[in-house]
Amino acid sequence: MGETTPCDPGPARLRRLLVVDDEAVQRLLVARAGELSGMQADGAATLAHAIALLVSTRYDVVVLDLSLREHDGIELLHVIHAGGYNPTLIFISGSDERVRLAAVRLATALGLRVAGALGKPLPVDTLRELLATVPDMPAEPVASTSLDIPRGEMAAAIERGEIFCLYQPKVRLPDRRIIGMEALARWRSPLRGLVHPELFIPLIERYDLIDQLTQYVLNHALTAARYWRTDHPELTLAVNLSPLSLTDLGLPDRISAALAATDTPPAALVLEVTEGAVMADYVAATDILTRLRIRGVGISIDDFGTGYSSLASLKQLPIDTIKIDREFTDTLARSPQSDALIRTLVQLGKDLGLRTVAEGVETIDQLDQLRHEHVNDVQGFLLSRPLEAEAVQALILPELAPTPHTA
Repeated sequence: MGETTPCDPGPARLRRLLVVDDEAVQRLLVARAGELSGMQADGAATLAHAIALLVSTRYDVVVLDLSLREHDGIELLHVIHAGGYNPTLIFISGSDERVRLAAVRLATALGLRVAGALGKPLPVDTLRELLATVPDMPAEPVASTSLDIPRGEMAAAIERGEIFCLYQPKVRLPDRRIIGMEALARWRSPLRGLVHPELFIPLIERYDLIDQLTQYVLNHALTAARYWRTDHPELTLAVNLSPLSLTDLGLPDRISAALAATDTPPAALVLEVTEGAVMADYVAATDILTRLRIRGVGISIDDFGTGYSSLASLKQLPIDTIKIDREFTDTLARSPQSDALIRTLVQLGKDLGLRTVAEGVETIDQLDQLRHEHVNDVQGFLLSRPLEAEAVQALILPELAPTPHTA
């Protein structure tokens, strides 16, 4: 049976913390908490100073006050997003909980990781608990901060095989057996280093190269999965679809051809689509997804719970899985609204015969709470970071380690 264990993280490196707060006492408190957690801490009192430090240093975590005198901390979120930086964020604010949760939702929508949002006066013990959950930065930094990449360079990246996939396990609760892998596209450019998908995927879409990328990722991921499934035929492979792909009526035939070429049964493939992508062209998307479901391919609604017509989607679309957005996992146990929403989605899933998957699981407490709420499957850094294809087979072992930890 396919199982996972966290991979060996390799030699430890000094972890870095940046605290951005215009109050000197607060900076000292946060820096001290970081140092007691084994981190080297830097402080910035202004937005400009914080940006200068982010440009020159890779930080594992940024503790950010949402109020910075003439600026607000939200401005820094857009800098982090546009620059391709990848720290874990912890918000602190004297504002009420709704403001803090709104900041968490915005950061999550930008694709940033958030460990928590704390009020003032700062609960130092809680801050240290959050710092203990922060995962290590990836082995390679995101090297590109420019969105001005020519079309020819992007097309050549696909043709030359610079695009590759990492794979993150999906684990079934409560027995913690691995049920599949999600393929995540990455670009390792010889000129720019490792480029974050938040930067290059929009360019691929803008340059009308998404069909080529989708086919490339699908072929490579199915080939890798064929190797794993030789000994573990129960494993599934999840691949994300761009909104633009859901307007291409030839997509089902190409997917069927890719499945046939790798001798993969349709039920072994799960296509993940966002609700917003479906609603952009509902007729075409429903056509494509229905044909794929008829052929036996699984369909999952990704980032579920963040759209405006989610309940209608559950009833009308030919889906078999709902993937609960990491926003709700992040705030689980700290937000009654998140607890209630996850409980409601799980019950809806049961009533409608749909599986539920929670993403972004990074703490034991989150895992225990999701198990308590009877979520079917989970994935996140707690169980495993995204892995190179060659590392996946090494993680498929008879037993999953009894105590998962951040890889």
